[in-house]
Amino acid sequence: MMKVLLAPLLLGVCSLAAWRWGASVGGWLLGLPLISGPVSVLLFLEHGERFVESAARGTMLGLLATGAFCVWYAMLARRTRWWLTLPLAYGACLTIAWGLSFVHVPLVWAAVFVLVTLGALSAFSRPVECGPVQKTSAAALLLKMVMASAIVVTITMGASVMGPTVVGLLAPLPVLLALMVASSHRRQGAEAARGLLRGALAGTWGGAAFFAVVALALGVLGPVVAYATALAAAMCAVALAMRVQEAAPARARVASTWHRAGDVMKRERHLPRVRVPRPAFLWMLRG
Repeated sequence: MMKVLLAPLLLGVCSLAAWRWGASVGGWLLGLPLISGPVSVLLFLEHGERFVESAARGTMLGLLATGAFCVWYAMLARRTRWWLTLPLAYGACLTIAWGLSFVHVPLVWAAVFVLVTLGALSAFSRPVECGPVQKTSAAALLLKMVMASAIVVTITMGASVMGPTVVGLLAPLPVLLALMVASSHRRQGAEAARGLLRGALAGTWGGAAFFAVVALALGVLGPVVAYATALAAAMCAVALAMRVQEAAPARARVASTWHRAGDVMKRERHLPRVRVPRPAFLWMLRG
């Protein structure tokens, strides 16, 4: 029952938050491990500790593909329509996920690299002014919840065949995020989609912290304590990422000021020099 209901319920809460508090809040909730977290718990119950530790390493790398999706979609959204932006961004996401499937690095180095990369992407994302996400129909929300349930069931049922690394890479792929972003882009425009994506980037930092703690603490602490600690680490990481994002306007203003100052100096170098006549008494002094 938990396999079927947990992820859809989390998605429903995320949709309600986006409708109530805006795209950024909904985005960082979508970036959290709403699907990959329940998948990790179910894998632990069905396959044990070692399987989950290997899957957590793959999930952390898979979050880099999610970050790539967010960046590509945000870059393309202003220039292209949603029906073209979505496949291009998701193609980049799947390509990076496929390339990362051949990467084998120690857990600590993987955690550091993923956290630094996602933190940098989140820190340099531009601020977006957008209102609450428009409510969708009950049928559309129900369809997304059914898809979330189907994804969780499919991944957990195929875990034995695919192995922990592939399962870990597939779990964080932004299926639900892609659906909500494309819907916002179609109905409210590019800025609403970019607001969701900016929040999702902060959420992916929380997801990376969650699975780093799961992989490191599961063999040391009990499963309940390990997952509770991972959830607390995820929330702290998201709060930190949002705080860093809030400082982006100040950085943008400073960068813009320096850019304008540089343009003024360049223009002054190319101005023609005007010879100012010297007063006559200076020539008398020279004589």
